[in-house]
Amino acid sequence: MFKQTIATSSAPSITITDCLGDLIVRGAEESHVSIRLRGAADDLTLEQEGEELTLHIHSDCTLTCPPDSTLTVETVRGDLKIKEVRGCVTVSTVYGDVILQVTGAIELGQIYGHMNARDIVGDLRVESLSGDARVRGVEGQFSARHIGSDLKAEGVRGGLKTEQIGADAWLGPPFSPGATYLVNAGSDLIAHIPPDADLRLSLQAGGRVRSRIPDLSLEDVGGEMQGTLGDGEAHLKATVGGSVSLRPAEPETGPTESPYLDFATDLEGLGAQIEARISEAMAEIDLRLQESLGGLDSERMRRQIEQVTNHTLERTKRAAERARQAAEREAEQARLRTERAERRWRRVSGQPARPKREPATEEERLRVLRMVEDGKITPEQAAELLAALEGR
Repeated sequence: MFKQTIATSSAPSITITDCLGDLIVRGAEESHVSIRLRGAADDLTLEQEGEELTLHIHSDCTLTCPPDSTLTVETVRGDLKIKEVRGCVTVSTVYGDVILQVTGAIELGQIYGHMNARDIVGDLRVESLSGDARVRGVEGQFSARHIGSDLKAEGVRGGLKTEQIGADAWLGPPFSPGATYLVNAGSDLIAHIPPDADLRLSLQAGGRVRSRIPDLSLEDVGGEMQGTLGDGEAHLKATVGGSVSLRPAEPETGPTESPYLDFATDLEGLGAQIEARISEAMAEIDLRLQESLGGLDSERMRRQIEQVTNHTLERTKRAAERARQAAEREAEQARLRTERAERRWRRVSGQPARPKREPATEEERLRVLRMVEDGKITPEQAAELLAALEGR
């Protein structure tokens, strides 16, 4: 493990050009940047010009910085977690999952995994996400051009704009006055609407539109189901390939826990939630292990781990080779048994024997002898195999 601390102001500018492993960025009320690597010192390339830091990282990294830092992340090959960073955050490409907690405005480019975002103070913008998106608590607008799988969003106060959702969408309140919630989903939409909502609805669905909202009347206007609750100050406009289900929700009770996630509707996103929680827990464990093992001889530990790994790989290879040889012997024995059974059947049934073929070639004989030498077949089986080759 390698650790380095760089003194900075309360608002440095940090650019991470490439991280080849997992990256964790935490905000802390300190006037320095702390870098912890799973690897050695040569896994980090650092350039500093005043308050601007540029990092190239070759291993898993935990970076602690002042909360008001400006963070630019160009490429992360593993997972990315950002927590309690209030400054402007821009992320270009992440090949794993993204976890965002208690941050300022964030812009994300291409994310190849899942995203879990909570308590974003500002806008949250996503260009393309291959997996699921779970969003809880955004003070600004949440917008996404492409979400490959499911979207589950609630507490989005500044409105929502999605151009393409590959599967299902689930929306919870609030539906803020003056905000527009635009959903374009390939499958179903479930919206939980509080009874005191001031909401106008415009819904186009390939399937049915069902409502359990009291006092909401929907009418078909040119193929679009429309209705209004209260003064209609917020607007929910949805186009979905499947069905739309409008369900009642209780008024908000607090900013942290949601009363809208009933068991039936939460099952679809439960896997992504569990995965995100596990990722968070593993990140915490990893950080604690790095801190507790900092005084040990990391090079000696690495050599010991490498020795154990090589020994395990060698044992695995030997076991695989034994299994392959056993399978080949069993296949050859099965073929010989089939040959004998066929000859017996022909004798009993009076069927003419197969015409004798030309004597076995020298190459075929050598191949059989090599199988005996390698222990794949016994000498008796070799004799039967040569007899079968010659049609005897």
